[in-house]
Amino acid sequence: WMSSYPPHEVVGMPSLSPTMEAGTIAKWNKAEGEEFAAGDVLCEVETDKATVDFEAQDDGFIARILADAGPNEITCGEPIMITVEDGDDIGAFKDYVVEASAAPAAPAEPAAPAASTPPPAPAAAAPPAPVTPPPA
Repeated sequence: WMSSYPPHEVVGMPSLSPTMEAGTIAKWNKAEGEEFAAGDVLCEVETDKATVDFEAQDDGFIARILADAGPNEITCGEPIMITVEDGDDIGAFKDYVVEASAAPAAPAEPAAPAASTPPPAPAAAAPPAPVTPPPA
């Protein structure tokens, strides 16, 4: 389904704190078609505790905003926008719609708090040996 589109990134709702599971977009600071640079504040995300700036990690263009600012809660990882590196690719996404099955299961941000879920390795690495009761 992605092959018909130019190179792009579907950006999910970021997890901006270790306990954040969902949030709302308080305000978009950049519009569709607008260029941004690394460090620019793309939007303001409201969590249950604070309003936090969501900064761009790279340079690019917002090709499509998928989640409007407003009171609707968005789960972390749910697509909120599409970015492209080349401004000439913006038009290809004007009618883009995210299919439910295409939504990423995890936040797209590398800053997602991996510490909030316990690592499975220690629990699975040492299963207890079967205990044989001593002979009576």
